[in-house]
Amino acid sequence: PMLTLSPTTLFGANRKRNLFAHVVEALGSRIVRGDLRPGDPFPNEADLGREFGASRSVIREAVKSLAAKGLLESRTRTGIRVLPPGQWNLLDLDVLGWRYAAMPPRAFFRELFEIRRVIEPEASALAAERATAEDIAAIERSFAVMARIEADNTTDEAIVADLDFHRAILAAAHNDLLLQMGKLIGVGLLVSYRLSMDQY
Repeated sequence: PMLTLSPTTLFGANRKRNLFAHVVEALGSRIVRGDLRPGDPFPNEADLGREFGASRSVIREAVKSLAAKGLLESRTRTGIRVLPPGQWNLLDLDVLGWRYAAMPPRAFFRELFEIRRVIEPEASALAAERATAEDIAAIERSFAVMARIEADNTTDEAIVADLDFHRAILAAAHNDLLLQMGKLIGVGLLVSYRLSMDQY
C-alpha cells in the first residue's frame, strides 16, 4: 500500500521546522544586536521554551545551530554562554544578515567594500594568469550584460549583473576558497543593496 502522511503530520513537522528557524533567528538577532552579551546570564531552556512556545528539543537544536555559527557555547558545567564577536562566524549568511540589520548601513557597506578592495585586485591578477577560454567568455558575457544596463544601476538586475561579473573573475582565478568568500560577499552586498533601497 502507498504510504500517505496526514495533514496533521505534515503541518506538525512544518511547524516544528518553522519554529526552530524562528528561535534561531530571534536569538541570533538578539546576540548580534547586543541584547544578549558575553558574560550575561543566558535564559534557561524552560524560559525560552515558554517564550517561544517551543519544546526543549527545539530550543536545544537552536542553541546547537547558534553554537555552530560561533555565537554560543554550551558546556555541561557552565551552561550556555554568549561568545564574544571575535569568535562569531561572520561569513555565515545568517550572521551576516543579523549583523547588517544591527549596524548602520554605511558601516556595513564600508566593511564589504574594504574586503572587495583587498580581494579583487589579487583575484584579477590570478584570473589573468589562469583563466581558460571558457572563463574569459563568461567574463565577457557578464560584462556585456552589466554594460547594457549600466544606466540604471539601482535595479536588482543591475546589481546581480555587477555581482555576476565579479564572480566570473573570481571563478577564473581557480581558487575555491577565494570563490567561496566572493560568493558570501556577493550575497551580503545583494541583501544590503536591497534593504538600503527599501529604506530610502
